[in-house]
Amino acid sequence: MVRYVRATAGDQARIREFLSQFVDDYLSEHIAAYLSSELGGIYLALDEQNQLLATAVVDMVKPHEAYVTGMRMRPDVQSTGLGQEFAEFQIREAKRLGAQVIRALIGRGNEASQKILQESLGFQVVAEWVVGSLQGFEAPEYADLNAGPAWAVDRDRLAAFVNQHAGDLWSDRDHWLPRTLTFDDIWHGVESGSAAVVPQDNQVDVDALALFRIHDGDMHLHYLRSMGPKLRALMQYLWVEARAWGVKTLHFGLPRHAADKFVEVAGLPLIREWHGIVLEKHVGLTSSSAV
Repeated sequence: MVRYVRATAGDQARIREFLSQFVDDYLSEHIAAYLSSELGGIYLALDEQNQLLATAVVDMVKPHEAYVTGMRMRPDVQSTGLGQEFAEFQIREAKRLGAQVIRALIGRGNEASQKILQESLGFQVVAEWVVGSLQGFEAPEYADLNAGPAWAVDRDRLAAFVNQHAGDLWSDRDHWLPRTLTFDDIWHGVESGSAAVVPQDNQVDVDALALFRIHDGDMHLHYLRSMGPKLRALMQYLWVEARAWGVKTLHFGLPRHAADKFVEVAGLPLIREWHGIVLEKHVGLTSSSAV
């Protein structure tokens, strides 16, 4: 009999020991953050002797959006059906916490997980996703002045832009957890100085928009959408920002179509590249409560 429980701070050592059997597991870097989450977090699959069989994560990235991720199973139980059973628990838990949309991001070629999510649990593929890094960009001597930061006067045309692209995904602060872009997300970027737009003329429709931030000495590109030929001007502005902050490396998490266009216009080789697919499942609204 397997039982599923939400992990607490007291479980941190055993979770860390459990994850040590998996090579370079990124989840190890996020244990403390997940354990401190108000909603969701790390969940444990335990046998009758209280032995840890598997871990999984329910990440409430927005009040009504959840990610099911972090599935790690002990090798001897990987062919027992535990993976699907634990995934079913993740979905029930996400729904209980208020999720109306549940997503998963899996690496390209992970056919076993994709089969469970699509054929058994009703998920649909909604996007290809690329996480990557590049270096070697240089700010031009004379940047295109059509591109620059978005300002408060751009509010109406930014609202029109996001309405035109309702349903776009962006990576916010975690390139591995794409979520729905809203006007509030864009406006926060405007207020924090991390939204770039072209053209600068607020009487003209937005042609291209980027959301980015500078963190730990690197630039992180979280959203990019270009409607026409102005992407190069927008990127020149990003390179100017990078020079101002002394940035040498840019990391991004973008849908495949945006990533391909970005890399093509940048004309630079990627120093890191990961491809996956975003799967999505819509569920009914339910009341939210903590575990």
